[in-house]
Amino acid sequence: MKAKSLFMCLLLALLTACSNNTELVLEPEVQNSVKGTETRDADDGTYWWLWSKSQKIHFTYLDTKAWIYYHPSNKEVIIQKLAERGLELEWEYEYSLGYNPDIYTNKGENAYFYAECVWNEVSASYKNIIDIPEILDACPNIQFEKGADKECNGTSAIYINTISNEVLQEIAEEYKVHIVGTRDDETTKISFVICDKNSKGNAFEIARDLWEKNHIGAEPALGNSILPC
Repeated sequence: MKAKSLFMCLLLALLTACSNNTELVLEPEVQNSVKGTETRDADDGTYWWLWSKSQKIHFTYLDTKAWIYYHPSNKEVIIQKLAERGLELEWEYEYSLGYNPDIYTNKGENAYFYAECVWNEVSASYKNIIDIPEILDACPNIQFEKGADKECNGTSAIYINTISNEVLQEIAEEYKVHIVGTRDDETTKISFVICDKNSKGNAFEIARDLWEKNHIGAEPALGNSILPC
């Protein structure tokens, strides 16, 4: 399971197919949503936009397991508060979010804090644990409807197909997400943002919204690389 490094393990595989940067200014109005509820499209299926293939990926949320992230200084408090609810962290060792802010441009003001944060899982609905103050965000795991017989980790992070600091700042303001930074080198031109409890939706919802309303390519940065065929 230690191979499940969250974001960097998917970065090159996901983005070698991305050839251009969509630098569009966000529309002024963003639909407000309650986290975890507004993910239905016209054909009544949840999805995010997979920009490299321009297709909808259908999945269902799981009520039995949640992805969480937190600062490691709060781990013992989280363990205690979960135990009071008859719950525990799934993994003995938490996993780093995988960021190295020193290699990024457009670094957000809290980039180094998020570089220290870690993620784990809890076998419970995210709604039953998101109220714990030390848990910075919780997102349900998902089950793909086609092409994969295995559940996939949830996430609170999003890849965004832009290197524009202006666009990132507008996204951060509209969706209440935190900028980590931009990878802009010969092979990778992509930015990362992180959701928290106050964001306007979870990573799946925001990634979908960025494409549908603004035609900006975005994908949730899943901790498990299994995707439907």
